[in-house]
Formats: sequence, C-alpha cells, structure tokens
Amino acid sequence: MRHFSSWKDMKVGDTVTFSRTFTEGDVANFTGVTGDFNPIHMDPGTARSCGFTDRVVPGLLTGSMLTHAGGTLLPEPYPASKMFFRFLAPVYIGETIQARVEVTEKNPEKNRLTLHITCTNQSGKAVLEGEVSGKIIPVSE
Repeated sequence: MRHFSSWKDMKVGDTVTFSRTFTEGDVANFTGVTGDFNPIHMDPGTARSCGFTDRVVPGLLTGSMLTHAGGTLLPEPYPASKMFFRFLAPVYIGETIQARVEVTEKNPEKNRLTLHITCTNQSGKAVLEGEVSGKIIPVSE
C-alpha cells in the first residue's frame, strides 16, 4: 500500500511502506537549517576516526521519514502531539532506507492515532524505530 486509506477505514495493523535515498544535498540542507554541524556529518576523516564507515546522515533527518508518513500518507491532517525515536545503526549518504509504518493505536471517539515506524537499510538492517501520536482532524467533504 502506498498510502493509508480513509480515516474511517484505517485499523490497527494497517501498514504502508516507502523509501528514500539520502543524498549529499539532503544532509547539506538539513545541517544548514538545524545548525547540526557535528563533525561526523561533515568530515569523512572525523567520522572514520569515530568508528563509522563514512559521514553519517543526521539521525533526525532519518527520523523525518516518520513526519513524512504523518504529514503526507494520511488521509486527513495529523498534527503530532508526541514523537520518539531509537537510533539503532548509522545511515550513510547514498543509502536507501525503507520505512514501514504501522497503525498501532486508533481511538475513533477522540480521533487519536498512533503510528510506529521501522526503518531498514538496503541490507535489511534496522537503523531506526520510532513512534508518533496525534489527533486526526477530519476534513469536511
């Protein structure tokens, strides 16, 4: 499934998957906007001296895949009220990350929704897990 169906039809256990390849431009834009100029994101030598293979994509940039799910894959507006991440392994520039987003809680009476995300790299290794909770705001037709 490429996107979630209507809010009314969504149920616990529904999933969507999507992927993105993180580029040099993504990292440059993210670090420029956030000011996260950690040397492991900017300098390959520093990254390698810290035990990484190469420069590391900022964790919150990878985590932004969850905001993509909540912001564009849902049928109605979904402002988040809380979000958390577990960073399991580094993501490197040029890697393609697949996200699997699952509906884990739905409360129709309160229009509350919780989504869980698991991100894996092209080798199938989990690199990030996370969760977002918020309120669906149904749009009048």
